[in-house]
Amino acid sequence: MKKFTIDLFVNNRFGVLNRITGLYCKRGYNIESIQAGPTEIPGCTKIEIVSTGDEYMRMQVISQLEKLYDVRKVELMSVTDLE
Repeated sequence: MKKFTIDLFVNNRFGVLNRITGLYCKRGYNIESIQAGPTEIPGCTKIEIVSTGDEYMRMQVISQLEKLYDVRKVELMSVTDLE
C-alpha cells in the first residue's frame, strides 16, 4: 500500500464535491484528507485528495474521476511508501 495525492481542477458548481466523495464511497476507497480552494481561474476550484492504495486502485480512481461531469483535470501529484 502506498499513500498518494491527487489534484483535481473542477467547475465550481453545486454537488461536485459530493459526486467526487461518492465515487470513493461506492468503491470502498478511503480518503485520508481532502481540501479545496479557489484558483485564479474564475469558476474553477482545486481539490486535493490524499488516499492510500495500490497501483490498480490509483489508476481506477484517476480513470473514474476523469469521467465525472465538471472535472476539468486530474493529476497524480505524489506517491510515497507507507512505513
